[in-house]
Amino acid sequence: MSIYHRSFKLLALALLPVSGLVHAGGASFFDGFSSEDTVRWSRTNGVYAGEPVNNVWRADHIAFAAGQLELRLNTQPCATAPEQCAGRPSASGQLVSNDTYGFGRYTAVLKAASGNGVVTDFMKYTGTGVGTPTDLVGMHIQGEDPTRLQVSYFLSGTGAQYHTVDLGFNASAGLHTYAFDWNAGSLRWYVDNAEVFSVFGGTLPTAEGYIVSDVWAATPSTASLFGSYTGAPTRAYFDSIAFEAIAAPVPEPTSLLMLTAGAGLLAWRRRREVRDTTRAA
Repeated sequence: MSIYHRSFKLLALALLPVSGLVHAGGASFFDGFSSEDTVRWSRTNGVYAGEPVNNVWRADHIAFAAGQLELRLNTQPCATAPEQCAGRPSASGQLVSNDTYGFGRYTAVLKAASGNGVVTDFMKYTGTGVGTPTDLVGMHIQGEDPTRLQVSYFLSGTGAQYHTVDLGFNASAGLHTYAFDWNAGSLRWYVDNAEVFSVFGGTLPTAEGYIVSDVWAATPSTASLFGSYTGAPTRAYFDSIAFEAIAAPVPEPTSLLMLTAGAGLLAWRRRREVRDTTRAA
């Protein structure tokens, strides 16, 4: 595993700061961010995730305006009040679902943040912070080269897998649709409704997880991978986030004709058994 891949794995192991019981899988939804839905979402606040993240999550670095979710990354108030940033030099926003979600399609329409040392995430995640195995399915865009997308997944914190996709456009220049389908035996990733990568079988994630959106600055130790964050303010915009659950299979009802045929066959077998017994006597 490369240092780059280990860095994303370290992020996933420490990323989610929420605690409490894992809820049953959430239902399908579409959120166009016309307002903040506090029943569905929570702002992470006052938490430092650890390597390779070099910022603290602050609730005041999230805004809902003009029908969009805005995640801000900058050095305020860290530059003048480091005690408010857990000693980190920068602060950013992370939005996390209050519920967990299972198999289905996860979709975000977003504009990634730009800049060296900056990463924009959209993923399904659960981990040790909530007392469950660390499972992740994600999409990550580096501000240093926003023409590429990193897709990732792993099961129970092991077997991390990553793949890089050339987008053919600058993800920080405008809104695009990013999605992944998570099923029991497969994973598929999509950009603007076109499939860009897929995995079938093997060691795939199994645990329901929280939907996470965030922007983060990389630590100096990972500058060779992500670039160095200069402290310049940058923002990611999410126009919408949606989840479409995969309906559980419903057994087909047994027809009256089949029931009648089955009862007739059983009666015929019983008559034959009686007849055979009488002949033998």
